[in-house]
Amino acid sequence: MKNISIIYIFTPLFFFLIMPELPAQKLNCQVQVDIPLLREQPDVQEALSELNQKLTDYINNTVWNEENQDITINCNIQLIIETFTDRGSDRVFRSQFLISSPSGENFYDRACEFSYIAGQAFESYRTTFDPLLDLVDFYIYLIMAGELDTYDLFSGNPFYDKAQNLANQGQLSFYSTGWSKRLEEVIQITDGDHVSLREAKFYYYEGLYFVEKEPNSEYARKLAKAVVDRLARVHNKRPNSPALKRFFDSHYQEICKLFQYDENRSNLNKMIQIDPRHRDTYMECELGI
Repeated sequence: MKNISIIYIFTPLFFFLIMPELPAQKLNCQVQVDIPLLREQPDVQEALSELNQKLTDYINNTVWNEENQDITINCNIQLIIETFTDRGSDRVFRSQFLISSPSGENFYDRACEFSYIAGQAFESYRTTFDPLLDLVDFYIYLIMAGELDTYDLFSGNPFYDKAQNLANQGQLSFYSTGWSKRLEEVIQITDGDHVSLREAKFYYYEGLYFVEKEPNSEYARKLAKAVVDRLARVHNKRPNSPALKRFFDSHYQEICKLFQYDENRSNLNKMIQIDPRHRDTYMECELGI
C-alpha cells in the first residue's frame, strides 16, 4: 500500500504539469475492405466498390466527442468480406473485422454479419440499429476508451459504456451474430479483475515519459514497479485473460525501456513469471543503470 499511495500522490501533479490534454475523438483511420472469396462475382464487387471510401469518410468525418478537437487518434481497420446470403430483400454479408491502435488496442472479430446495398447512406446520427455502422462504432468506442485510459486513469469509462450499450442492442437485433461475445469482451475489460490492468497501462505510458521525454530515475522506477505489480495482480486473478495477453503482445518488445533505471532485475524476473511466452525478450533486457 505504501508504494501505491506514493504514486497516487505524484501522478496527479505530473499529469497536470506534463501530460497533454485529453484527446479528441477525431480519428485518422486507415480502412481496407477485402473480398478475396468473391472476386469472381462482378455484381457483388460492384455493389461493394464504394464501401472502402464510404467507411473511411464515415469514421474520419464523424465527431466522436465534442471536446479537445486538436488531437487525433490513429487506427487501422481491415474488413474481410467472405460470403453473403440473401435474406428476403436484404443481402447479408459475413466477414472478419480487425482494428488496431498505437497503444495496442487490437481486436480481431471472426464472425461479423451485416446488410449493405450500393448507395446506402452512412449517417452518424441514427435512431435504429445498423448492423454495419454499429459494429464499426462498437470497436471505435473500444479503441477510443483504451486510448483515453493512457491519458488519465479510467477516462475511457464513458466510451466503454457506449460500447456495452451497442452490444446490448446488437443482441436484440435481427443481426445478433457475434454480439454476445462482444458484450463479454467489454464487460471483461471493465470488470473488477481488470481494474489493475487499466491502471498498469496508464502508469506504463507515464513511466515511459520519465524514461524518454523527461528522464527522472526515481519516478521511472516507481512507475515501473507500479506497472509490474498491477500486471501480476491481474495474472494472479485471471492468468488466461485475453485482455492481459493483448497487453503483453502489444508491448513486450518495448517494455525493456520501462526498466531503464531499475537497480536490479526483480521487475524483469516477475515479467518472466507472468508472461513466459516472451521470456527470451525479457532475458535480453539490459538495465541502463
